[in-house]
Amino acid sequence: MGRELKRVPLDFDYPLNQVWYGYFLRPSTCMSGDDEEYCESCRKFAEIKGIPVTSYGCPNFNDFTEIFMKQFEPPAGEGYQLWGTTTEGEPRSPVFETLDELCEWCAENDTVFADIKATKEEWKEMLDADFVHAKVGNIVFT
Repeated sequence: MGRELKRVPLDFDYPLNQVWYGYFLRPSTCMSGDDEEYCESCRKFAEIKGIPVTSYGCPNFNDFTEIFMKQFEPPAGEGYQLWGTTTEGEPRSPVFETLDELCEWCAENDTVFADIKATKEEWKEMLDADFVHAKVGNIVFT
């Protein structure tokens, strides 16, 4: 179901419901299997880039990848936009000047899970808490 709030430029013009291109660019980590030559190249790359090596001898790409991937995030700005995170990630709403405007749009045009809608106030509470969810009885869908 995933939904999240992103702050983007007010003039951010990317097609709605189309995966953000930067999210297709996921770096891979170890692809060597038993290829010792590849492992040595990988360790040399890590040494050049200053990437620490784990206790089992392979570069710790996790932290490096997290920093690297931030370069592929949508540009930051003053606008408010709802993004989907169920797949790679895509804008689901137009960009709004205020969170209230976005929440009003969400209440009329989007769901929090399947066909479950939320009020403007519920959207605002969820987006403020960075926890968009649907509750049916005692079950919470996130």
